[in-house]
Amino acid sequence: MAVPSSGANLQKWTVTEPYLDIRGGLLEGPYYTPARNELRFIDIDHEKAYFLDLAKGPESLRVVSVNSPIGVTTDVADGSADNPKILVAAKHGFATLDRQSGSLTYVNRVYNDSEASYRMRFNDGAVDSHGRFWAGSCNDHRVVKVEDQGTLYRLDPDLSVHVMVNQMICPNGIGWNATDDVMYLTDSPRGKIYAYDYDAQTGAISNRRDFFTLDASIGEPDGFAMDVEGCLWVAIWRGSRILRVNSQGEVTGEISFPTRFITCPEFVGTELIVTTALEKEPLAYPESVRWSGKVYKLDVGVQGKPRTPFRPW
Repeated sequence: MAVPSSGANLQKWTVTEPYLDIRGGLLEGPYYTPARNELRFIDIDHEKAYFLDLAKGPESLRVVSVNSPIGVTTDVADGSADNPKILVAAKHGFATLDRQSGSLTYVNRVYNDSEASYRMRFNDGAVDSHGRFWAGSCNDHRVVKVEDQGTLYRLDPDLSVHVMVNQMICPNGIGWNATDDVMYLTDSPRGKIYAYDYDAQTGAISNRRDFFTLDASIGEPDGFAMDVEGCLWVAIWRGSRILRVNSQGEVTGEISFPTRFITCPEFVGTELIVTTALEKEPLAYPESVRWSGKVYKLDVGVQGKPRTPFRPW
């Protein structure tokens, strides 16, 4: 349940109950497929993928073990609109995911040597208007300390991989503005969302500048979703909220949640589906524990920007 309210310049909502009352570890990557009216999301820590028929609701939730941490998924435009293939950024690189068995088949394994394969994994990402799949890697927090060894990669339709940004700590939310000439990219531990000049024809980026900076006392920017008005709906890790940020970097809306670790939103019409993670400090924040690792839903009254699937040649 969500209760919206409006201040002078800031629209506010409060979410009080989960839509999916599950016990996830690090839920991430919600993705909506309109042709199937299907939502899916992943659990990085518990190595699972969830599938939900939205017409049937929570009782239709299905979970598949993937035996590998997956950071983000996308549909593949392969001619099967009602049953598209799923491409993921997983532990070692880019792979297809079998929605029934959970098996992964790598199409481009970025990390091949044993040392890198151990310490790195992929995190968040998105597909641009020309069908290129952008995804960032970071240190696998389950096995090593997270440092500035993350990289943003771009998987092109010919399945070639290109290094786009180096020395990130944790690449997270990524998206493009309505005119397709600016790309937004999050580095969560730095508290930054950067803006880049973006060339849609070539996929080149340049001229990085700070777009949005969040004070560490509030939390860290995590995944985000974009609406048709050009605003970013930014999940705030450790911050119990989502902030709506306009194209000038100004906060114009805020959604409050009963748990702290908000990870990523996804639009389904005018509704936001929001994933969360288990509370990391249960003794200090006992009330957050009860509501953590669940999925929430609320209507925010604006449509999301349509997703583009990966388009292989």
